[in-house]
Amino acid sequence: MLVVSCAVALVACAHGTPVVTDRGARPTVTTASVQPAGTSTGDPAHPVGVVAIGHSGLTGFRSDPANPEDNALANSWATGTNPVVDSVFARLRRALPETGDHVANTARNGARADGLTYQAQDALRIVPTPRLALVQIMDNDIRCDGTDPDHFAEFRAAVREAVAVLVTSSPRVTVVLVGGAGRPARYAAAIASLPTTPPDLVGSGPCALFSANRVVNPSEVARLTGLMDAYEAELARACAGIPQCHTDGGAAARVKDSLDGLGSDLGHQSVLGHQRTARAVWPEVARLLGLPAG
Repeated sequence: MLVVSCAVALVACAHGTPVVTDRGARPTVTTASVQPAGTSTGDPAHPVGVVAIGHSGLTGFRSDPANPEDNALANSWATGTNPVVDSVFARLRRALPETGDHVANTARNGARADGLTYQAQDALRIVPTPRLALVQIMDNDIRCDGTDPDHFAEFRAAVREAVAVLVTSSPRVTVVLVGGAGRPARYAAAIASLPTTPPDLVGSGPCALFSANRVVNPSEVARLTGLMDAYEAELARACAGIPQCHTDGGAAARVKDSLDGLGSDLGHQSVLGHQRTARAVWPEVARLLGLPAG
């Protein structure tokens, strides 16, 4: 499921399928950073390590039942160290041992595309010449108020600017723009299995996935799906002409939506959800890096 626009009352902000305004994310923006144990080489000819920038889908927010109000960086599908998740970073370290502890996750809960450049700059202070950069954004940019097409160009430009910062610092980096995990129809079907639909998912306005308790609204599911597809198309356009930049090829969109894959707020991923995203995205990352996917 997405994690749609914090500006949209009936949409979420971090799982993959817009659902409820970043419910779960703190009122103030928080930063998740992973400081490496060692110091990166800073050698553009020999890039090493991973950086991750974007929204709360990268911070492990709401994935730790014991501390539901906090980020849980260890559970991040991108940079986490929880062996159950087996993050992209963990997989890359097995494939390229020199990756070591060169990792930075500067994603922010509630972030939009216009904050990506600052996140990239922060990450590059920790890992100056990364081999891999993972970007997951768009959910909080979705407005679902009829004005989204008016903002596509600025969204695309903001993403492209952040990519340019990454590539300028590390010319041999591989940047992967990751789409929303899951899709609204599958998310809504999972939520519909609950005895009571969360009230903030029920309504009559745009992107309200339910029209009544346990009653899915197909037209709004279709609207939200179309918006996700449109923003992901803008991610692809943001890469145009930048050889180091790629999308995930729809990998995240294929992530299975189920109740056990959702965190405590039903709008972010659980440990299992992060595991599924890492498993889905890694083969595409490995392909782009010329590594075996196993």
